Amino acid sequence: MPTVNEPVAAIIIGLLLSLSAGVRITLPLLALNLLALYHVVTLPANLAWLGSEPTLIIVSVACVAETVAHYIPAAGTFLKAAATPLAFVAGTLLMAVPLSGHNPLYQWTLAAFLGGGLSTLTHVGLTGTRAVSEPANVASLGLFGLIWNTGELLVSLILAALGGLCLVAGWAAGVIGLVAFAALMLGLLVAGLRFARAPQTVSRA
Repeated sequence: MPTVNEPVAAIIIGLLLSLSAGVRITLPLLALNLLALYHVVTLPANLAWLGSEPTLIIVSVACVAETVAHYIPAAGTFLKAAATPLAFVAGTLLMAVPLSGHNPLYQWTLAAFLGGGLSTLTHVGLTGTRAVSEPANVASLGLFGLIWNTGELLVSLILAALGGLCLVAGWAAGVIGLVAFAALMLGLLVAGLRFARAPQTVSRA
């Protein structure tokens, strides 16, 4: 990847990619792999394996499996909970990439705390929300879960795309993306919790 000399720009790009991994672990890794394979970005030497063809095969299969599994209610919730350590690893790697032009200690410390930490918190938050909204999914005959999982997929894709956009349009685009993401997640959380409580209100009546 082209060296991002401004620390703020590098951090924002890493945050966007890490947030994307918190929603769907494999999608931003696949996006980064394809960008590297098509020479849109150049990965640092110690992370060059992220752009290799064997990695493409592994991540592609994992991405398809993750996407399909999330549409199976019980399997999707279990998968998300079990994959929490992978969210930390993915977030750390994705934050380390734009920071590759900086001191290694600074790079990996920030990558672990910011990238890995934010990805893990996002992942855990979404896992908890899925568990809480399970009754609503059952009551809606799976419609709520279908909408929720499609939303997750789109949010992860948008965040990964914004991370790439920052390299072209500047870090201001990332700030706008982060604000929009926070507003969207808050709105989805509020709507999801209200929907989850609706069946309980109806049953009491």
